[in-house]
Amino acid sequence: MKKLMAITGSILLICIVITAVYAPQGTAVPPAQEEMSQVSQTGTAEKYRLSVFERKVAAFENGKEYPIYISDVYVNSLPEADRQALENGIAAADRKTLNRLIEDYCS
Repeated sequence: MKKLMAITGSILLICIVITAVYAPQGTAVPPAQEEMSQVSQTGTAEKYRLSVFERKVAAFENGKEYPIYISDVYVNSLPEADRQALENGIAAADRKTLNRLIEDYCS
């Protein structure tokens, strides 16, 4: 039994060494996905952002220049802190979060 465990352990160790030597050192993101995935401070990929388009609050998919939603709310009607946040862009990980942000800023 001890001999079998020693052999199995040796084989496992050899596999780990081979993998470490021949495995790629980094993982590259394909260019099409690179523009879509902005990583937030929490480490999650953000698919959407709330920002400004033609002086109105608008929702964008990351990497896109034209919004998927344009509200009727003009940014200059909002408090200064909200205007600054929207100018910088507010990240949203999913559609549910994006909808909540739209409701917060546009109601």
